[in-house]
Amino acid sequence: MADRTRIIPNRRGIARMLTTPGTRRLIEARTRQIEAAAVRAAEPDAGMFRTDVTEEPTRVRGAVIGDYATSDPAESRRALLRGLDGGRT
Repeated sequence: MADRTRIIPNRRGIARMLTTPGTRRLIEARTRQIEAAAVRAAEPDAGMFRTDVTEEPTRVRGAVIGDYATSDPAESRRALLRGLDGGRT
């Protein structure tokens, strides 16, 4: 008979962690890192991305949005995906 391990997340602890100043700084730093990597990955003379870090009552979230220097959605998507790869370091 196999042992079963059941993991029960501490939801209050997770919610509390998602609103700490340290978490906000980490999310903002990672979001800026992804934005910089996306700019480097974009075509020359392109790479206009917008970074949004929002603090809500229950969490902090960050986003890197679009490549506004190009009208080609496929190129914008490729640059964002390469930026995400750059944010993994």
